[in-house]
Amino acid sequence: MTHTDVSTTEAAPSPDDRNLRRLPARVAVLIALSALGALLIAAILETQAGATAYIIGEGHWSKAQQRAVHSLYRYAGHGDPADLADAREALRVPLGDRAARQALERDPVDLAAARAGFLQGGNAPQDIERLVWMYRLLHDAPYFRESVRLWREAEAEIDQLVVLADTLEAHRARRVPDEASVLAYKRQLTAIDARLRPKELAFSRSLAEGAHFLRRMLLALSAAAFVLLCAYALHVMRSTLRRVRDTESEFRLAFHQSMVGMLKVDRHGRFTQANEALGRILGMSLTELRMQRLADVLHADDLPVDERGAIDWVRLQEPGERRLLRRDGTLRWVRWSASWVGVRGGRGEQLFALAEDVSEAHELACEIAHQASHDELTGLINRREIARRLDRALETAHGGGQRHALCFIDLDQFKLVNDTCGHEAGDRFLCHFATRLASQLRRGDWLGRLGGDEFAVLLHDTTLDEAEAAMARVHAALAGQAFRWNGRAFGLNCCVGVVEINDEAIDADWLLRAADAACYVAKEEGRNRIRCYRDADPSLSRRRHELEWVAHTQLAIAEDRLVLYAQRIVPLEGPPRLQYEVLVRLRDREGRLHAPGVFLPAMERYGQVMAVDRFVLMAVCRHFARNPGRLAGVELCHVNVSAQSVADPAFLEHAGALLDRHPGVAARLCFEITETAVIANLDDACRFIEAMRVRGCRIALDDFGSGLSSFAYLKRLPVDILKIDGAFVRDLGRGGSDLALVRSMSQMGQALGKVTIAEWVESEAVMAQLREVGIGCVQGYAVHVPCPLDELVDAWDTACAEPA
Repeated sequence: MTHTDVSTTEAAPSPDDRNLRRLPARVAVLIALSALGALLIAAILETQAGATAYIIGEGHWSKAQQRAVHSLYRYAGHGDPADLADAREALRVPLGDRAARQALERDPVDLAAARAGFLQGGNAPQDIERLVWMYRLLHDAPYFRESVRLWREAEAEIDQLVVLADTLEAHRARRVPDEASVLAYKRQLTAIDARLRPKELAFSRSLAEGAHFLRRMLLALSAAAFVLLCAYALHVMRSTLRRVRDTESEFRLAFHQSMVGMLKVDRHGRFTQANEALGRILGMSLTELRMQRLADVLHADDLPVDERGAIDWVRLQEPGERRLLRRDGTLRWVRWSASWVGVRGGRGEQLFALAEDVSEAHELACEIAHQASHDELTGLINRREIARRLDRALETAHGGGQRHALCFIDLDQFKLVNDTCGHEAGDRFLCHFATRLASQLRRGDWLGRLGGDEFAVLLHDTTLDEAEAAMARVHAALAGQAFRWNGRAFGLNCCVGVVEINDEAIDADWLLRAADAACYVAKEEGRNRIRCYRDADPSLSRRRHELEWVAHTQLAIAEDRLVLYAQRIVPLEGPPRLQYEVLVRLRDREGRLHAPGVFLPAMERYGQVMAVDRFVLMAVCRHFARNPGRLAGVELCHVNVSAQSVADPAFLEHAGALLDRHPGVAARLCFEITETAVIANLDDACRFIEAMRVRGCRIALDDFGSGLSSFAYLKRLPVDILKIDGAFVRDLGRGGSDLALVRSMSQMGQALGKVTIAEWVESEAVMAQLREVGIGCVQGYAVHVPCPLDELVDAWDTACAEPA
């Protein structure tokens, strides 16, 4: 046999698969046969109703014809116009039926005219549609074809009555007819009536015979469909019963050979049947299993009972994981699912359950869940589990009026241990601290690690004052202990921030922020101390206010609500040139603008100011990318860079990549770095300056003179511009030492080949003094009031376009 033969054999569908595929077709045949029978019955009823409608219509036709003859008979003898009008009215009935028939015989069919004609013929409105469809379908059918022929012949006689009515009317209009003429007219009417009577009777008889014939045919078809339906239903029933018997035997085989435990229990909880897989799970033989009850093998906590102590069968059917008791007393976890099944012979129901052994998977899941909620190093609960437990504590505080305390703990010497003894010592230090701290807590309190050297403690049913006293005792106990490593000893000093969990607490995040704020204040006050969070505390209020501005600023960056402003830098000599410093404003959601002094200090304090620097630099590059012509018109665009950004390699990489994408911008860009930032991070500053100058940027040393240190570092720094601190410039007009200092700075700048810019120039007098001491450029409110960047550039473009 070839490989192809093997594949074909393996892919061949089994008889069960074929039966399953045939089942929809069999059901469809049953439905089709049933629908056919119903349609035939409906056709019989509708045909009968249609024939009846035509017979009734023929009655109206005959009565109208006879009425027309009698009225014309009287009119011929007496000449009463009312008799003529009555005759014409009666003739409208057969004429209407004729109009309907002719409309149905047109191509295309005029259904509106047909309906109007049948209504004129005196037919009931509910019969109109039957008359229409029956004529359209059966006008050429046996019997009905004969009826139509008789109908047409009778219409010829009706036409003669119409002509005779017109003739009588015309005759009487000329003169009164004599007796012979009247007699002749009456003979014609009598002859027409005599010819019509047989046709009318033949029409009704033909129509009735056709309806009977059609009904017999439809009845025969209905009987045949019924017989076919019964035969096919019997065939389907027999094949289904055979399949059920086969399935039952297959089920028995699958029941005993399955790898999943299966069992049946009666209403009393007794085992009636079980398979070998369940025996392996429970460590019992099949004989032992048949002697068991459900309560003997299901763990008591997993066997639901009602208030009477009886098994709660409804809850027992709920799928989930349950524990089974083995013969040796150990537990096995199983995935449980159950449902009621009928018992042959109508002897009630039994619960059929599947029990898949998932003990190993359950142990693995428990281990994974433990890892997800616990810190790997210390074994304490982690930040996510801390937040979850805080939510539970908040529920008891909000709903039950309980009070708890959250303590935020930050180690004082962790960085020292890490830096001097290595990371292994740092890890051991954290574990040692966690062990000692946990030993000081009460039963029911918990300890968790937030991350790094930060821990959280929850003191249950504890007010803020009680928590402060409790943590003071813990703090004192820890102070008496030490961590030893390679002959060195490190104290377990820490700062603790405490916040009360009461009905006013907002959520877990707020609690953690509040405790962190209190801990931060404790560190600022000298470390190794405890600080409680109270709304009235000015230090905590200031920190909370700053944190709110940090959050507002981060949201404004995400929502693109930082606005670029600019202030011109004007040369004191030579032609005017466009040079400006980019400033930033924060627009809140209500549209109000906030100066940088409101939000930048908080961002710097909490190490988030680099996000602002990134935003401003990207916004400047976007500004020039959208307006390439403005790049050629600007001499220099100054952008401030914070000390945090200068010291962070990630910002250097970001700025370099951004300028590499916008090489034209780099040549017009000047980064301003404060003197204090340079002094504090001289190596980082040199690295940043060199990287930016390679790309064509210039560097300005901002707030020059504020460092109050030796100017020797200027030899190492390849800066281009010195921006003299405004504190020396603002009060030049009052005299004093400021003028001498500014003069010396100007002379130093000239000697080193640097451009000098004086900040905070607020009067013409100060500007004149700066010109006198040789300052190159000035910046301040006396020169230009900061405005939106686009507004400044538009005004400059307008001024340049005006004729001199």
